[in-house]
Amino acid sequence: MKKILILLFVTVINNSFSQTGKVYLKDSKFNIGKENTYIYEPPTGIEIPDQSKARIIYASNNEDGIEFKKLVKKDKFYEFAIKVPDSSRTILLTINNDQKVIDDNSEKGYSVLLRTQNKTELSKSLANEISMRNYGFYGLKLKTDNKPEVMVADYEALFAKYPNLKNDKSFYKYLGQKEQISKDKTKPEFLAFAQKCIRKNTEEYLILASNIYGRTEMVKEKEILDQKILKKYPGGELEKTKFLNEFLSNPNKTEASILACMNTVKTKYHDTSENTLFTFQYFLMNVYLQNRDFEKIINLENTLKNKFAITSSYNQTAWELSGQDLTTPAKDIEFAEKISKRSLDILHENQKITSNSEYESMYNMFADTYALILYKEGDYDGAFKYQEIVRGFNGFDSGGKERYLAYMQKVKSKDEVNKYIENEINNDQLVPPAFLSTLKTNYTAQNIPLDQYEKLKQKAELLTKTKMEEQVIARFGSATASNFSLKNLEGKEVNLSDYKGKVVILDFWATWCGPCKASFPKMQELVTKYKGKNVEFLFVNTFEKGKEEDTFKKVNTYILDKKYSFNVIFDYKTDVASNYKIEAIPTKILIDKNGKIITGDASDSTLIDLIDQQLN
Repeated sequence: MKKILILLFVTVINNSFSQTGKVYLKDSKFNIGKENTYIYEPPTGIEIPDQSKARIIYASNNEDGIEFKKLVKKDKFYEFAIKVPDSSRTILLTINNDQKVIDDNSEKGYSVLLRTQNKTELSKSLANEISMRNYGFYGLKLKTDNKPEVMVADYEALFAKYPNLKNDKSFYKYLGQKEQISKDKTKPEFLAFAQKCIRKNTEEYLILASNIYGRTEMVKEKEILDQKILKKYPGGELEKTKFLNEFLSNPNKTEASILACMNTVKTKYHDTSENTLFTFQYFLMNVYLQNRDFEKIINLENTLKNKFAITSSYNQTAWELSGQDLTTPAKDIEFAEKISKRSLDILHENQKITSNSEYESMYNMFADTYALILYKEGDYDGAFKYQEIVRGFNGFDSGGKERYLAYMQKVKSKDEVNKYIENEINNDQLVPPAFLSTLKTNYTAQNIPLDQYEKLKQKAELLTKTKMEEQVIARFGSATASNFSLKNLEGKEVNLSDYKGKVVILDFWATWCGPCKASFPKMQELVTKYKGKNVEFLFVNTFEKGKEEDTFKKVNTYILDKKYSFNVIFDYKTDVASNYKIEAIPTKILIDKNGKIITGDASDSTLIDLIDQQLN
C-alpha cells in the first residue's frame, strides 16, 4: 500500500505541473539501461501535426543531452521512446513541429520523474527536477523559475519535507544557487557540508568535498584531500579527471597521442560515455582538419552521433583559411570550400530531421563564411546569394555589412548599390566607413552632386557616434573605463590608468578559445602597424581553469611558440572580465585617449578604422 501511495503522489505532482496536457511513463516503473516508452496526452484544443517530435532534455552524472523523438499516434494519444543515461532522474520536454513549438505546457515544459520507487528515490528525483530548470531555460527556451532566490526557496521547501536530502549531493546544488545570493554567508554551510561528505567516505562524496574546498579557495585542504582520494581509489574518478585535465592542457596533441589517451580512458578508467569520448574525437577532428585529411575527417564524422557539434570546427577552420576578411589572401581555398559546404549540409540535414531552429541559426552564421570563400574563388553570384541568406535571417555586424557591399558591387549596378547604402543611412542603420567611400566614388563616377553625399555622410557619422555611445552605456552602465591592475608575462604590474593619453585595446581571451587564437595573426599585424604610436594593446587572459602557475606556463608557452609580441596580462580571478561584463570571448574593447569606452564589440577587421578615427 505504501508503494502505491508514493506512485499516486508522483502522478499528482506531474498532473499539477503539466496542467491540461500530460506526459508519463507507459510502464509504471522506469527501466534502467533500457529504452522506455512515454505517453503524451495533448491538452484539449491543440492539434498535433504529422511528423511532430518530442524535444527532450536529460542530465546525468556523466553526460547530458538533447534529443528529438518522433511522436507515434496511438488511439487518442501519442507515444515516443528514448533511452537516457542510467543515472538520469528527470526528463524535460516540449512538443515541436517544423521549427515551431506546438505544446510547451504554458512555457513550463513537461517534466517526468523517472526514479520514484521509494521515498528516498522520489525525493532525489524531485530535487533533480529543480536543478533541471536551468536546462529548460537554456535548452528549451522555457520560462522556468530559475532565479536563484526562487530555486533556493523551492529547495528549502523540499528539504523541509525530506530532511535527509540535506545529506545528499543535491544539497551541493542548492548551496550553489544560494551562493549566487550571498557568497560570504554560504561559505560556512559549504564547509559544514564538506565535512558530511568526508564522513560518508565514498569517492563520490570525497570528490564533492574536494570541489567545495576548491570553490572556497582552501587550496591546502584540497591538495591533502585529493591525495587521500587518489591513494584510496586508484583508477577512480579523480584520477581519471586529473588524466583528462593533463590531456586537455597538453598543447602538442597528435593523432597518436589522442588515440592513446582515448584508449586509456576506455580501458583503464572504463569510461565509454558519449560526452567523454567526444572530447577526444573533437581534438582528433581538429588534427585531421589541420592536416587537410578529408578522408579521415569524413570517416570520423560518420562515427559521431552529435554531428552538429563538429560543424563549428569545420566553420572555424574554413574561416581561418578564408583570410577572414575581403583583402587577406586565402589559404587552401579548395579545402576551405569543401569543409565550409560540409558544415552547411550537416546543419541543413539535421534541421530537417529535428525541426530545431538552432540549426537554422547556425546555418545562417556559417553561410557568411561560405560566401566569403565563394567570393575569393570568383563566384560572385554565389557569394551574394549566401550573404543574402545571412542578411535575411538576423542582419549583419559591421564586417558582414562590408562583405555584403563588396559582393553586391560585383553583381549589381551602381544605382542599386547607391540605393542600398542610401536606404541603410536613411533608415538609421549603422554603416561602416566603406559604405561612405563607395557612395562617394559612385556619385563622382555618375556625376551626382556631392552635396547630397555630404548630407548622408553627416547623418551617418552622427548616427554612428550616437548609437555607439548608447550601446556602451547600456552595456557598461558608464562610458568611463574602469581602472584595474594586473601582472603581465614579465611579472610587472600593469595599470590601465597608466595609459591615459593613448588609445587602448583590451582583448579578452583564453588558451582554450579557438576563435580567440584565430584572431591573433590579425591582431599581431595591428600591434606591428601601430608600434611606436599612441596605441596600446592589452591581451587580457581570463576564464582559464587550474592553478595560476599552470595558467602562466600555458600562456607563456603559447605566446613564445607563436612568436607574438603581445603585452599579455593575467585576470586569474576573472575580476576584470566580470567588471567589464564579458559574457563571451574573444571580446575586444576600444578605449580612447581620455579613458572613455568607444565600443565594447570591436573585431580585428574593424579595429583599423576605429583606431585611425581616434588618432586623427
